[in-house]
Amino acid sequence: MKSQHRRAAVSVLLALQGALILVGAVLKMVGGAVFVPFDYFVGVDATIAGVVLGAAFMLAFRTPTRQWINLAVLYEVLTIVAGVFKFGTSTAVQLTPMTMIISAVFLVAFLACYPWSSSAANPEVSPA
Repeated sequence: MKSQHRRAAVSVLLALQGALILVGAVLKMVGGAVFVPFDYFVGVDATIAGVVLGAAFMLAFRTPTRQWINLAVLYEVLTIVAGVFKFGTSTAVQLTPMTMIISAVFLVAFLACYPWSSSAANPEVSPA
């Protein structure tokens, strides 16, 4: 894949993934939960963190660096692992299979567009 196409594809993937995370976090925030979630006990709010992560991915589309792609890949892997764990246990809140499927699709797409060649001088996706 040419570097211009790779950069454009990564930009679109980051913006789309960020928008999905942002919408999901806002819907979760608006919907609320009957019981107080665990994140409130440790001093964080997962829905606000989701809003920030989604907005950050959407803003990263202008200059998609290797670090943003690494963060996106980490998010996808953790989403799949959490989905498998929650699916295999009897927790009250379970991810839907669609969440794991969408994360797997994004994971494959990010890995396909990953800039495998190392360029320490220019960490952007589009090499010289």
